Amino acid sequence: MVNLAHIYRVSYRSGMRSMALLFALQCLLVFPAFAQAESAKKHVFPEGFIWGSATAAYQVEGGIVNDWTLQGVDAGAAVDLWNTYPSDFDALQKMGHTMYRMSLSWARIEPQKGQFDLQALAHYKKMLQALKARGIQPMMTLFHFTAPQWFAEQGGWTKAENVADFNRFVEKVSDTFADDVYYWNTINEPLVYAFRSYDEGAWPPFKKDRELALTVAKNLILAHGKAYRTVHKNDSLASVGFAKHVSILEPNWPLNPADQLMTSLQDYLFNFVFWEALKNGEMHLRIPGFKPIDIPFDPELQNTVDFIGVNYYSRYKVQATGKVLTPPDAPRTELNWAIAPQGIKTALQMANHYAKVFKAPIIITENGLADHDDNVRPGFLVQHLKALHEAIEMGIPVIGYLHWSTLDNFEWTDGYGPKFGLMTADRRWRPSAYLYQEIIQGNALPAEWVKKYPLVGEKMPLVTE
Repeated sequence: MVNLAHIYRVSYRSGMRSMALLFALQCLLVFPAFAQAESAKKHVFPEGFIWGSATAAYQVEGGIVNDWTLQGVDAGAAVDLWNTYPSDFDALQKMGHTMYRMSLSWARIEPQKGQFDLQALAHYKKMLQALKARGIQPMMTLFHFTAPQWFAEQGGWTKAENVADFNRFVEKVSDTFADDVYYWNTINEPLVYAFRSYDEGAWPPFKKDRELALTVAKNLILAHGKAYRTVHKNDSLASVGFAKHVSILEPNWPLNPADQLMTSLQDYLFNFVFWEALKNGEMHLRIPGFKPIDIPFDPELQNTVDFIGVNYYSRYKVQATGKVLTPPDAPRTELNWAIAPQGIKTALQMANHYAKVFKAPIIITENGLADHDDNVRPGFLVQHLKALHEAIEMGIPVIGYLHWSTLDNFEWTDGYGPKFGLMTADRRWRPSAYLYQEIIQGNALPAEWVKKYPLVGEKMPLVTE
């Protein structure tokens, strides 16, 4: 920064009193314009903007027996963050993280119904204290796709009475960690879990029953409402929300009414029904060919959102048959997900409607890609953050961005193949991690990076269906 008083004093002592005064006045006019020009070279984020990354317990900790292992999907030792967390958190601190999103393993903490493992709770306590010592705020997720085996054996989320079991777990951990956690995520991607596990049959318990999937979605809504109230009972100042996966869905053929209708149906079901239920305190879902799904009005369910978590990854084309396709005009990740940075702005515009309803800020709770060689991630990161910055300039109240993921991990039924990490499993920083570090340290995205780091990636073949 230019010190005008110093310039004036030096010139004055040199005997150029009048010239010094004139020069100082000129500086007052010139340097603000210069500073503005310098600022224009960067997309500056709001002061205090939250930067960080995210993981889930089963994907990184290792040594967990749960409902997934019951079905033969075993993460084994994962990447052993359970033991390596001090050095892992050192890396986060060095990278500049101000938030780390993690989850608690319900199966580890309550291995038998009603019996809590005090050693596991104490270990999580140490992890939270280690984050605090490094100036990193935790965001805690309570259900991130996995549950104890005993919970699965009694029907899991398919039975409304089992919601009480989850709430008992929430009661225990929110009381134990009330002094350590401010941001709580009750449930991660509830509709993804419901449909992947109970409609597509791709995840445990590998069911293919759409009505069951809708029932699970309903019970997860009820679980969120009860968890919200429970956390607030133990900490009235806590900020409680959930992580909503938002996908941008478009008709495969925009002028085809059947494609339009199916897209609208899937868009409402996947992207809006959960928010709508919490806004209204009730749900009355009618899908042709399926039993009605109803939640009677409950004031305890209404307005149970303190912050809006948005997980954004991709956009899709929807056919009249209900089939979802990867757009042919987009680069793709190693998992064939379309890379569509402007979609994050669209997702935030969708979320902003509910931000106004709930009077809540928005946090990007996940955004990332599978990219083993880190060829695509730099452009992915830069282009998404540019679109995110555009959303902020539009007045959308985004207060933070968490990249998925902190390090390579167990990617559910895809195993250890996909590489989502800023760091590898052996803790080497990928080049994009250094890029992210520079963005965090400057709280800004240099404007020239938008051209320097374009999107790259293989295009999808043309869709002929």
